[in-house]
Amino acid sequence: MMDDKAKLRVKAALLAHLEARLRATDTAVGREDSAAMLDPESSFSVDDQSQSDEAADLGGLFEKVGEHQHSTVAVAEQLDFGPTTEVRPGAIVVLDGSRYVVGVVSSPFECDGATYEGMTTDAPLYGAIKGLHAGDSFTYDATEHRIDSVS
Repeated sequence: MMDDKAKLRVKAALLAHLEARLRATDTAVGREDSAAMLDPESSFSVDDQSQSDEAADLGGLFEKVGEHQHSTVAVAEQLDFGPTTEVRPGAIVVLDGSRYVVGVVSSPFECDGATYEGMTTDAPLYGAIKGLHAGDSFTYDATEHRIDSVS
């Protein structure tokens, strides 16, 4: 079982990880938006126009990714990381040796020498473990699993 201070360090590491990814996306949006701009007072070729259009399309895609990432950061900030013994949003679950932060999507990140990954409440695995406690077993994808800990 993880203490309150350790959980808050995991939350801080999660937010730092998500915000770093958001900054990288925002940088990519700026780069593509800049590449999409053509000086209207200069002459440019059809190839220049084509590259500008492609950069604008990429910038639009990056903006959508950025909007999703902003939403993910907001969800992570609102998660209740208070103590719990039950699998719910804000819980940290150790399952078959892997650590998950429940309630938000995230690629793997490090905290205190351990690797964590986000698990959304839309994930099929969450549906299988929702409400369970440390020591509980469940079957997922035709395999028996055991929850090592819930904090």
